[in-house]
Amino acid sequence: MTASFMDMALDEARAAAAAGEVPVGCVIVRDGKVVAKAGNRTLRDRDPTAHAELLAIRQAAAAVGSE
Repeated sequence: MTASFMDMALDEARAAAAAGEVPVGCVIVRDGKVVAKAGNRTLRDRDPTAHAELLAIRQAAAAVGSE
């Protein structure tokens, strides 16, 4: 299971790289299920905080709440 989550993160990183971004991807898993995933989008979004980790955390918080 872990390898597939890592593969998903690597896919996000590859997609970011293909878009000219720094190749970083992030997947957040809760109870064995993916709740969020993202790649870097700092250039695309013109937002210096649009790192994969922060984007995924925001998505996860929206999906499951900010508990």
